[in-house]
Amino acid sequence: MSWQPENAPKLTRKQLSQARVIARGQKIRAIERLMMEYGGDGKGWVKKSSQPFYWDDHLVEIHWYEHPVVGRFEEKVKQLD
Repeated sequence: MSWQPENAPKLTRKQLSQARVIARGQKIRAIERLMMEYGGDGKGWVKKSSQPFYWDDHLVEIHWYEHPVVGRFEEKVKQLD
């Protein structure tokens, strides 16, 4: 289950530094849309995930897309429990 509530947790620097890459470049299902909507070349895009943590009594991860030149976009909270 994924959602983006208004009061979603913000990622800390530590969480960002511990993020893992889920998919890179053409392995990202939404790569064409990302390039059209935000720009950047396909090779630079990565989909990342935070380490699991508890928020609002649920085990969650935050997923997002990132490009080194364009920035970080479309954060969403993924519930794991």
